[in-house]
Amino acid sequence: MNEKIKEQLLKQNLTYKYDASNNLYTFPVPVAKWNSQLVFVCPFCYNKFKKNGQPFANGVLQSHFHGDSGKDNDGNYGTREPHCDEISKVYWGLDDINYEFKLIGNNMIY
Repeated sequence: MNEKIKEQLLKQNLTYKYDASNNLYTFPVPVAKWNSQLVFVCPFCYNKFKKNGQPFANGVLQSHFHGDSGKDNDGNYGTREPHCDEISKVYWGLDDINYEFKLIGNNMIY
């Protein structure tokens, strides 16, 4: 993982865990329920980027929604797959690592 990602996580007061056996970085993020879905603020996706791909200083972090229509038969909201924009992935170098968000909220881990 590059230093730019580590600095952004620190700036957002977030941590990460690395699972060497699966070569997977996990980013725990706070989540809230929104109707029948979960919502969290992505530490990497901004609403405005410059032409060179850098986020604007006054840009706002975007929210991602998880779960199409509530829980499935097993009580899960579906598979955790990053919903980051392509421009965000390129700028932060997220395509170079395997990562997922661990959704944490209300004493639950989704």
